[in-house]
Amino acid sequence: MKIMKLSNSLSMITLIFLLGVFAISCNNVSDADIQSDAQEVIASNPELTGVQVLVQNRVATLTGVVQDDAIKTYAENQVQGVRNVQTVINQLQVAPQAPDYSVLDNTLNTSVQEVIKDYENVTANVQNGVITLEGEINEKDLPNLMERINELNSENVVNNITVK
Repeated sequence: MKIMKLSNSLSMITLIFLLGVFAISCNNVSDADIQSDAQEVIASNPELTGVQVLVQNRVATLTGVVQDDAIKTYAENQVQGVRNVQTVINQLQVAPQAPDYSVLDNTLNTSVQEVIKDYENVTANVQNGVITLEGEINEKDLPNLMERINELNSENVVNNITVK
């Protein structure tokens, strides 16, 4: 009876061992294969251009620059959904947004036109908060014009005026 129980126990242990070996060997996917799958997911989405993925020990690390936080989260979710990825480390950086100068440009343009109306040979262009002056002016009038222009608090002033 004891031999039968020992035999059954050994058979059960052997079966469990073999099942474990089988389970491990069936799930023996390389990091390179996982990385290839993750890269395919990234490459299939134009918004994720510039995102790189590296897989080590089934941990996917995302690097690169994306446009906003929503795309950063989207990239992480997409890679997390790749088969055999256990964890995603999201090191993506969000690109700073270019400032919107439209309101400043409109305000400056109105103010600049008011300032230069007294100088018939001077023109001005405003773009991205920068005032560019062109034309001709008498030497005695230049300091007053520049003082008035500088009071407008633009990002910069480019003076291309010819002094006569």
